[in-house]
Amino acid sequence: MDDKELVSRFFTEGYEHQNFDFILECLAEDYLDHSPAGARSNRDAVGILKSVSGTFGDMHVTMEDIFSENGMVGTRVRYEAVHIGEWMGIAATGRRISFEALENFKVADGKIVESWGYWPDKEIERLLKE
Repeated sequence: MDDKELVSRFFTEGYEHQNFDFILECLAEDYLDHSPAGARSNRDAVGILKSVSGTFGDMHVTMEDIFSENGMVGTRVRYEAVHIGEWMGIAATGRRISFEALENFKVADGKIVESWGYWPDKEIERLLKE
């Protein structure tokens, strides 16, 4: 599997299918997430994905853009989900929302070793309060 396919599967298996065994396999054990979520291992990342699935259900991920060069994979991702659990102090609304995020990954020896990305928190908050 090439780097783009690995990252694409990270999104579908992690967010859509909650296939956490795949996530443990595709991320290096010492995976480092430079986003505010701040995972410091593949197990931390699974914990974050489990939390997300308890907050945003029926998640669908669309890869709007994905490109790869020299072990780096850049993405523009559209998330669509139903707000089913508390998020940033906002109780579950049952609303279906959609937002984009930019996320970048470093891949080495067939594993994701680092990532950088941010969800648009203010936009998500606005969508949940509309």
